[in-house]
Amino acid sequence: MVNENRSKVAVIGCGFFATNHILSWSNFKDVDLVGVCDLDEERAINASNISKGTPYFTDAELMLKEVRPDVVDIVTTAPSHYHLAKLAASLNISAIIQKPMAPSLKEATKIVDLAETTKTPMMVHENFRFQQPIRDLKNFITNDNIGQHLFCKISFRTSFDIYTNQPYLKEVDQLVLMDLGVHVLDTARFLFGEATSICCRTQKTRSDIAGEDMATMMLGFSEERTAIVECTYGSKQVPDLFPETLVSVEGTNGAITLGAGYQMFKRSGEKVETINAEPSVDDWCEKPWHVVQDSVKNTCRHWIDTVPQNLKPETSVDDNLKTLKLVEAAYQSAAKGGSLVTMDN
Repeated sequence: MVNENRSKVAVIGCGFFATNHILSWSNFKDVDLVGVCDLDEERAINASNISKGTPYFTDAELMLKEVRPDVVDIVTTAPSHYHLAKLAASLNISAIIQKPMAPSLKEATKIVDLAETTKTPMMVHENFRFQQPIRDLKNFITNDNIGQHLFCKISFRTSFDIYTNQPYLKEVDQLVLMDLGVHVLDTARFLFGEATSICCRTQKTRSDIAGEDMATMMLGFSEERTAIVECTYGSKQVPDLFPETLVSVEGTNGAITLGAGYQMFKRSGEKVETINAEPSVDDWCEKPWHVVQDSVKNTCRHWIDTVPQNLKPETSVDDNLKTLKLVEAAYQSAAKGGSLVTMDN
């Protein structure tokens, strides 16, 4: 039985990564997962089974009209996002949209306009910034522990086989920047604010993929701050730390580094501290995926803690549009051999 004092959530898209969303929602005590939907009935049935019998559907409109959720979590591929967001808005249902928000900046802008004109709260599920170690790092640098910020480096380098579970990625023309770059660029925004410029070089390490699988970027910020941001699915690392993100921030009075194995090293003045920043492993989680699963849980929790209280979420669609503008600027720079692109903020 649905408790009217709890948030009602429905999920569209029951593929590989959606399992983390479904299990996150299922384990919140103040949430009722009221429906799961996928065009593939077998996947919809599997999602129902892992969420202990949640009603399943193969028609998104039918599900939303029947179960009337407070929010629909759209965990489909990018080309379907605008249509599904428009459907949700037409039924006065809030929406969480899986990253990337859309396959192009133009279509993402249409989603932002849709949210504004219909007054429908919409957020992008952009979860790297919700990884607990990265949020802890942000708190440290925000509290003046390292002085004036000077430099940041964010690195996600792996050769983990992403194509077995998500084979469609081999076919997309824009790969690593749209699939992974949105995460690391959004993390740079989370830590350092809005970039004033970007230059980018991309590479492709495989002949059986359409898009690029390596990207290296340099971002400029106000007050002469600089960030190096790198992401790749084609790097033969030793050891391969997938799915860890390595981050370091330097300032005039100290530094903080999130290193391998979630070891965090802090320096403030002459005081140096080392802590284990590894996130917890919930019952439904497993290593090494637990940092991603924890961030999915935290992202979903952020929605519940903001929108029902009439607060704006961190990754609202209009905020996330700024991340996609950085992605587009990175592609523009790469197309010109890594030339500098100035951001219009």
